Amino acid sequence: MKKYNIKSKFLLMFATALLAGSAVSCSDYLTDDPADKFTNDNFWQSEDNVKTFSWLNYDTFYGYGNGTTIGLSFFYYHGSDYRVDDNLSAFTFYQMPVTAATTNLYSWNEYYTLIRRCNLMLEKIPAVSMSTEKKNHYIGVAKFFRAYTYFRLVQKFGDVPYTDQYLAQGDAEVYAPAKPRAEIMDKVIAELQEAADLMLVNDDKNVTANKYTAYAALSNACLYEGTYRKYHLGQDGSAYLNKAKAASLMIMNNPSYKLNADWKGLYNSVELLGNTEVILAKRYLTNVLMHSLQNYTNTSTIQYGLTKWAADSYVTTNGLPIQQAGNSQYTGDDTPAKTFANRDPRFGKTVNPANYGYKGKPFGTTALVSMSGYVFELYNNPATTGPDVTTGGRNYTDAPLFTLSEVYLNYAEACAELGTATNSDLDLSINKVRARAGIAPLTTDGTNASANGVQINDPRRTSSLEQLTGVVNPLIWEVRRERQIEFMSWTTLRQADIYRWKKGDYLDTNKNPDVNLGARIGSPVGSQTVVDANGYVKIYPVSTRTFEPKHYLMNIPTNDIDLYKAQGIDLKQNPGW
Repeated sequence: MKKYNIKSKFLLMFATALLAGSAVSCSDYLTDDPADKFTNDNFWQSEDNVKTFSWLNYDTFYGYGNGTTIGLSFFYYHGSDYRVDDNLSAFTFYQMPVTAATTNLYSWNEYYTLIRRCNLMLEKIPAVSMSTEKKNHYIGVAKFFRAYTYFRLVQKFGDVPYTDQYLAQGDAEVYAPAKPRAEIMDKVIAELQEAADLMLVNDDKNVTANKYTAYAALSNACLYEGTYRKYHLGQDGSAYLNKAKAASLMIMNNPSYKLNADWKGLYNSVELLGNTEVILAKRYLTNVLMHSLQNYTNTSTIQYGLTKWAADSYVTTNGLPIQQAGNSQYTGDDTPAKTFANRDPRFGKTVNPANYGYKGKPFGTTALVSMSGYVFELYNNPATTGPDVTTGGRNYTDAPLFTLSEVYLNYAEACAELGTATNSDLDLSINKVRARAGIAPLTTDGTNASANGVQINDPRRTSSLEQLTGVVNPLIWEVRRERQIEFMSWTTLRQADIYRWKKGDYLDTNKNPDVNLGARIGSPVGSQTVVDANGYVKIYPVSTRTFEPKHYLMNIPTNDIDLYKAQGIDLKQNPGW
């Protein structure tokens, strides 16, 4: 169990209490004359107050959830809809929406509340009595959160309203017209660079944002924009990809950051404070802030299910895809022993490699079952047992948010997309991730990829599914595979990747049937689980999912469109909605 001093416990409890009320705007919170008599006029008096106020912003990182919620989709925002190709929900087959939602189902209001908080910080901090260094740091913190929130708005909605001023609720500028996504992304990238220039190198280790958190966010945003412009707009995204490389190198060249020896340890550790791979973590403390993710994966609740599409992505240890590895390496998937033999070790660390658990045939003392037969083990920590695991809202393992491994793969992808990747680039980045995993390194001639001296030619790369939206070169394909495997449970990251690559057809069960299949169990025990003609679990036997181009962007909430219309502003709906 974690140790922490009384002061940190008090401050974290106070911050948690503030987080619970984060749906209320900052203006409301600070002007309601609360019991402690803080108001918007007298609050901004000290560095400690600024620091405490900034903690409100961290609730935007959902982590492993809060209390009785879970966070299998834990990477970066509320409102995730779990529409990915790697894991299917245990609760419902999430269909792509058909009609426009009326309310802020996708965190529209939460994002703008956070932006308003950041604008308030930027207005007030210059007058607070503290050192110039700390003042610059907290200005950078506010810029970091504001920019990254606009980034996520653009990812979800495209063109959105933009303001960088703290506005009273009655100001006409509150209802500003939407700005083009490209203009906002340029502002995002510029502001993340400003944040990195202003922020301290190290502030509270890796549980609050620092200079390198801003560089990690900059790396993400530039990679996203460069590939989005290439694949969606047919534009040259090289300027953004080069910026992604440069931001990544700022972290990669810092000797303080090193890969964690144990990959699984990133996801099941009680304590990530000070972990050399973690750039930013969400910290959980007993009786202060906890989650339910371990409870979810260690009880009889039906779990999310890893798909056949995802399982088949794991290469063999010689670095070759299973379709190319040869019979001596890939022995088939008739049994769990064969399925996991000679495979990327991350496969058997993500899900149980010895047993399948499905409806009609659970296993273990807590009757573990998943929708697909593959049962998650990634979050299990043998040191956390008893009620702290089996009781909802009592789990306290930490969640990684930004990691060095992601930065390495951002760099490798940017190089591959630019067509400039050398073997030195791969050794600086992706091969470090592969070495940690225990699989053969990649080599390249700039376009092709090889492992163990064999040129990789994955037949899935040129399949009819890939031809729908464009076949990529072999090196880009292998870098994308590495992202899928390394971050197998980061479902919002996977969704963002699929969308920026314009590969939404992966989610369509008619075009990609393997996304609705699970483990190969042969003849199931009982009648609760249905299999196809080859013995693979049919996760949703009677359901299909269709992906349309409009789904690359979510609809603008129609209630908000009406609110803007009442103020004389035409907030346009996204295409197709």
